[in-house]
Amino acid sequence: MDGTKEAMSRAFAECDGVITSGGVSVGELDFVKSALEEIGGSLEFWKVAIKPGKPFVFGRWREKLLFGLPGNPVSALVTFLLLVRPALMRWEGATDIQPRVSRCVLGEPLRNRGDRRHFVRVRIDDAGVALESGKQASHRLASLAEANALVDVPPNTTIPVNTLVSAIRIDD
Repeated sequence: MDGTKEAMSRAFAECDGVITSGGVSVGELDFVKSALEEIGGSLEFWKVAIKPGKPFVFGRWREKLLFGLPGNPVSALVTFLLLVRPALMRWEGATDIQPRVSRCVLGEPLRNRGDRRHFVRVRIDDAGVALESGKQASHRLASLAEANALVDVPPNTTIPVNTLVSAIRIDD
């Protein structure tokens, strides 16, 4: 914990904002939330209703921002694209902060049996057909490497095959 506090203090002293990866869930080594509070920062919110990416942290230290990404690589990418990148772009003065989106047709149904929005990794081919890029667990790098987009599947929903959907591009 002391190392996390020291690193965070140093980062806030040198930077306008801090982005961390890992240490934001509920394990024995998840120190980011408590370290922020111990150095005088405030935790604005913890956890978001998306999959992958639930254990996301947003906090402040004085006028500076903390974005705490989950440790799983897919969760970190999804939360960065959806939450951090738009905030940084707005901070820099951009007015168009939305990610690039492509319209595509589902080549298979996409199911979300859970209670959170699920950003399913897909591969859109040259004909505009999207298929899941592999297993969707948040630690599965192969499906991330094969993906070029994310499709937002609402909770407790199945989007049928041949449905025209918008997909967030991740191959920019």
